[in-house]
Amino acid sequence: MSSSLKQILTHFPQFNDNDLINFSFGYGSGVIKQQQDIDKPNSNVQNQIDLILSVKNSYQFHQENLKINYTDYSYLRYFGASTITRFQENSGARIYFNPYVRINNDMIKYGIISRRHLIRDLLDWETLYVAGRLHKPVRLLKFDPNDQDLIYALETNLTSALHVALLLLPEEFTLKELFLKITSLSYQGDFRMIIGENKQKISNIVLGQFQEFIDLYSKLLINDTHIYWNKVRTTETLLKQNISPVAIFKRLLNLPKYVVYGLIESTTMKTRQYQDTEEVIKKLCLSTQRNERIEFAVKNIVKRSSLSQTFKGIITAGFIRSTRYAFAKLTKMLK
Repeated sequence: MSSSLKQILTHFPQFNDNDLINFSFGYGSGVIKQQQDIDKPNSNVQNQIDLILSVKNSYQFHQENLKINYTDYSYLRYFGASTITRFQENSGARIYFNPYVRINNDMIKYGIISRRHLIRDLLDWETLYVAGRLHKPVRLLKFDPNDQDLIYALETNLTSALHVALLLLPEEFTLKELFLKITSLSYQGDFRMIIGENKQKISNIVLGQFQEFIDLYSKLLINDTHIYWNKVRTTETLLKQNISPVAIFKRLLNLPKYVVYGLIESTTMKTRQYQDTEEVIKKLCLSTQRNERIEFAVKNIVKRSSLSQTFKGIITAGFIRSTRYAFAKLTKMLK
């Protein structure tokens, strides 16, 4: 982790006896190089640094942050910490962003999410908004190695991503195909991929951070008894998975709660009869539409959260900042 990223955390409220920020990480092209940055190392484009701050008490954080970083906020600052907290926790993806904040010589966008909503998203994929970002390599700014609940949630999130990706892949596939599939999960259904994002975004992320992806998932791959991997770490390394009904059933049982809800919902809509979880999973094991059904369930989660969070961002960021952000994304896509 670079010293400049560490320094950014000093911008926020600090309490020696009760740290408001319990977990923080940086993500995106402003933090970790992607393939287009490697291809054009001398580019003068400065990417905005994206941060997520997990806080124990959202109201207390905003209350203190408004005192020292008042101008970070849009016009919602005039309504106080209570309104900002309600807007954060009761709408969109339960996260509140302040974009285009100048800290030293860096341009920052930081999002605030409560610890309980972060853990819920990691375990259940309620919105897949922050959980999806943590499917990919990130730079940890603050992490408590004694926070067992958070560690369990982070590991469960990675395991869930692996299970879903493997259910969508054939019997044989490469490491590159695996990481492309994992990365694509949190972009399925995101309308920003149609307009506003680089069409090569997923490939740029995987190819630019390939070894980091292996570091992130190697332990899970080695411990998965239904996968054969010779531990060679190249993009074209071939892996083979067991696609028997027993192996598939085990993966389906480990899907996140909101993915399972989506599968049950789609089944109920099709048959017009409610079916319980075990019944749906058993039928899905042998279904020729299994991939489409899983993709549909994931896509619906992402679609709802990305759309609602985008509209929420227009209010939380303010019209001028939102327009600037949208224009920057569109320019990047066209380039």
